Amino acid sequence: MKLKMVAAWQYAKKIFVFPKNIIFFGLALLLILGFSTIVNFTPLAQPATAQTSPLSTTIPRYVVTAEFGRNRGGSDYTSFATDGFASICQQSCINDSNCSAYTYVRPGVQGSNAVCWLKNAAPASTPDSGCVSGVKL
Repeated sequence: MKLKMVAAWQYAKKIFVFPKNIIFFGLALLLILGFSTIVNFTPLAQPATAQTSPLSTTIPRYVVTAEFGRNRGGSDYTSFATDGFASICQQSCINDSNCSAYTYVRPGVQGSNAVCWLKNAAPASTPDSGCVSGVKL
């Protein structure tokens, strides 16, 4: 049995050319690839931010909730019609320093277009299947 294995190895050496350093380079490659998959070099995702002025040195970071099927009535200071989704209303609240809450009204509830209501206070929410509301935390 040992003779057959030695003969097979001798045959493989004649057919294939093995560099003497292949084991070293293979181990080095495995270490590099293994290390790069263990350590994540990708930066962490940053939350949505809003700037108070174009040259501000500190950037306030806001978290704005999304409450599906909820309406926050009152404290409106502006509104606009939109063809987009509730995320447009949410982003408008993030970018507006006066906004404390928002309510997005789906198309067909208050007309053919959707309406976004930005609020300067966060009123209590009530159930309403045609709305999406949120609060800036």
